[in-house]
Amino acid sequence: MAKGLVTIQSDRALREAVDKVSELLQEIHDHSGRDFKKPWKIRFPRVSDVIHWLLIRTDLGLTAKQMLIKLQLFLLGALVESITKGHLKGRCGGHYRKRTQYLVSHRIINVDLKKDLDWIWEMRNHMHLFLITDSEYNCTDYSHENLHRGVTAFKQLLTDLET
Repeated sequence: MAKGLVTIQSDRALREAVDKVSELLQEIHDHSGRDFKKPWKIRFPRVSDVIHWLLIRTDLGLTAKQMLIKLQLFLLGALVESITKGHLKGRCGGHYRKRTQYLVSHRIINVDLKKDLDWIWEMRNHMHLFLITDSEYNCTDYSHENLHRGVTAFKQLLTDLET
């Protein structure tokens, strides 16, 4: 435990600690702004999924929150692309949708999962700004519900490939 800190043992103590940390982070930002020359860094919690942590442990909203969800959907798409490519190496090459169709044709995944995996791919392709036909400003694509849909499909793909 760091010097001067107490262990949080109740929801009340947690609420007070969150309020204090929030206040201090704002003061740090107010003082430092975007000055990257200042060498001080905040010790961030040691978590492997930083984007998920930011989504559930901060009050980010609107566009910032949507862009974190977009990033997670992009990463899911990249993982699904690599996993299907690796799993089907030597059996089915070609583009993404050809691989998901192969998985359905060979009864490795069902049609509903293919639809969700293809949807993840579409979300992943939103990284290419030239392919985006509509404004992404406050669109409904980057919602917690859609993120849950993507994560659920990803987990189901892993399960189906194991069997």
